[in-house]
Amino acid sequence: MDRAVHTRLEAANQHWILDHLAGLSEKSAKRLESQLARIDLELVARILAGEDLAEASTGELSSLPVAGPDPAANRAGEDALNAGSVGFVILAGGQASRLRVDGPKGAFAIGPKSDRSLFEILVHQILRAGRDAGVIPPLAITTSSSTDAAIRAFFEEHNCFEYPRDKLSFSRQKQLPALDDDGRLILATPDRVFTNPDGHGGALQGLETNNILPVWEKAGIRSVACCQVDNPILRVVDAEFIGRTIVNNVPVATKIVVKTDPAEKVGVVARIAGRPALVEYSDLSDEDTQRRDADGQLTYRLGSIAVHVFALDFLRHELPRSLPLHVARKEISCVDTEGNTTKTHGRKFERFLFDLFPRAFDIVVCEVDRALEFEPLKNAEGAHSPQVVRAALDRQYRRWHQEAGVAPPEESALELSPLDVNGPTDLRA
Repeated sequence: MDRAVHTRLEAANQHWILDHLAGLSEKSAKRLESQLARIDLELVARILAGEDLAEASTGELSSLPVAGPDPAANRAGEDALNAGSVGFVILAGGQASRLRVDGPKGAFAIGPKSDRSLFEILVHQILRAGRDAGVIPPLAITTSSSTDAAIRAFFEEHNCFEYPRDKLSFSRQKQLPALDDDGRLILATPDRVFTNPDGHGGALQGLETNNILPVWEKAGIRSVACCQVDNPILRVVDAEFIGRTIVNNVPVATKIVVKTDPAEKVGVVARIAGRPALVEYSDLSDEDTQRRDADGQLTYRLGSIAVHVFALDFLRHELPRSLPLHVARKEISCVDTEGNTTKTHGRKFERFLFDLFPRAFDIVVCEVDRALEFEPLKNAEGAHSPQVVRAALDRQYRRWHQEAGVAPPEESALELSPLDVNGPTDLRA
C-alpha cells in the first residue's frame, strides 16, 4: 500500500486496518486504500486527542429580543433583490430515510394534488421572485456523497425546474468517519469505511471550499439566504427578513417560532455569556426548559426553524476557520473484520452552522407564525409526516384565497404553482 497512507494510519492509531487490508482481495484492498487516502486521518488523530470538539457552552444564559415589523428593512430587502445582490442556498444533503423511501429528501413528492417535489416548490419560489425583480439570483443546492448524483440527475430530469443553469450551482459537502467506542474507524463493508455527511455547518463550509461564495462575491452578492429543503410552506424569499442584516448592520438574521410546549425538540436562540447562540434542546437544563416569565410565556421560547440570512463578507471571513465537531452517539450498522454484518455503538461527528452565531457581534431574531411558515417534512407517519405537510400546504392555498377575497375552489385538495401564485396579491390580480 501507499507508504504515506500507511504512516497516516499509524499516526491516527488505526494500524489494525493494515492487517485487515492484508486479508482482502487485490481489488477490494485497492478500493479501501483509495478511500483511506481521501479520509482526513489527521482529524481522526486530533479527535482521539480530544481536539476539534465542540465544548459545552458555559456562561450565563439570557434571552434575546425579537425584532418588530420594519418597513425600512422591507425596502432594503426589495432593493437588494432588485439589485441582484442576494444569493440563495437550499441545504439538501440529507436522504429521506425517516420517510422510508430511497433517495434525496428534496425529490419527495409533496404537492397536495400533483407530484410537485420539495425541490420544485422551493426553487420555483426563488425563480418567481427573480422574475418579478428582473434579476434571477444565484442558487446553490448542497448535496452529500450519497445524494449528489441523484440530486443532479433529478434536476436534469426536470430541466432544472426552469432555473437558468448559469445561476444554479451544486455543492457537495464532505464526509466524516465515525469511530467506535475504542476509537477505531468503523467498516461499512469489508472494503469501505463508514462515513457520514459533515452536517449543515459542513455544507455551508463547502460553499467556500467549492469556490461558490468567492464567485458570488465577485458577482456582487452581499447577502446569503439559507434554508433547509424540508419546509415547503416557508416564505423562502422574504424581503423584510433579507433587509434585516442590511438596515441593522449585523452579520446574521434568523427566523424563529415561539415555543409553547417546553418539550418541543427545537434548538433555542438565546445569549450565552452575552454572545448570540443556539442552544440545543438537549443541552438546556430542566430548570431552564421549564422557566417562565411573569406573563406565563416560556423564558427560552425562541425556537429555531433553521432559516437564516448571512452577510456574505461575514461568511467569507468565518468559514475558513474550522467549525467545531459535535458528537452524536449512535448504533451504527457495520461489518466486523471477518465481514459479518453487525451493529456497534459509535460516535458520529458533524459541524453545525449555528456555531457561527457566537462569532457575530449581534444577530436579529425574527418571529414567524408557525402555521404560516413552519411545517417541515420529517417522518413517514404522525407529526411532520407527508399527510400533515400536504394539509398545511392546502390550508396555505385556501388562506390566500380568503385573504384575497376570492372563494377557493371546492376541491378536496387544493394546490397552486409558486410560479403562478405566491400569495393573495396574485389571486387578487
